[in-house]
Amino acid sequence: MSKLSLREAAKLAGRGKTTIHTAIHDGRLTAERNESGGYEIDPAELHRVFPLKADPDTGQFIDQRTPKDRQDSNDAERPSLSLALSRTATRTGRAGRALATAEQELVEALREIERLKTEAERETRHARELAEKEIGHLRETLEAERAAKAELAAAHAAHLADLRRELEQMRALMPPPAPSAPPAPDPTPAPSPSRRWWPWRRG
Repeated sequence: MSKLSLREAAKLAGRGKTTIHTAIHDGRLTAERNESGGYEIDPAELHRVFPLKADPDTGQFIDQRTPKDRQDSNDAERPSLSLALSRTATRTGRAGRALATAEQELVEALREIERLKTEAERETRHARELAEKEIGHLRETLEAERAAKAELAAAHAAHLADLRRELEQMRALMPPPAPSAPPAPDPTPAPSPSRRWWPWRRG
């Protein structure tokens, strides 16, 4: 027969799980631990400490628990109301603490978002101010260049006017040109007009 769990051993021995566990703890009953940490009890070992009753027809061990043993076993296996409430309160407390922590983290995250937003707005405003200053400086430079060009053009025009006035004054101070003499006659005599002799026509 395969080995019994603590609950199965208590059922066959007609004892409570506490009684079986105490016997194991005191060393009166030998048991082994399985991979999950539960007890594994050999039926022969259980029969040695707590004599078992077998069905003569089937050879199977008979459940010797009384109704009270069954009730006690069920009560032992079923968590009490106070324990359940305690566990519920513990879980509620943990959930409350977790919720409070989450809310605190949310508040801190919102503060960080507001800080980053304010910093970004400040940097944007600073960049806008720098850009406006640069544009203003460029406009002032352009206006100064335009004014300088206008002054230079006016100076050139004034200088040209002065040159023209000086030229007119110089022309006024110069004596008028002498009248030109008539051309001298050509000493070569002009050829006389040639006479044409037409022969007389004879009749």
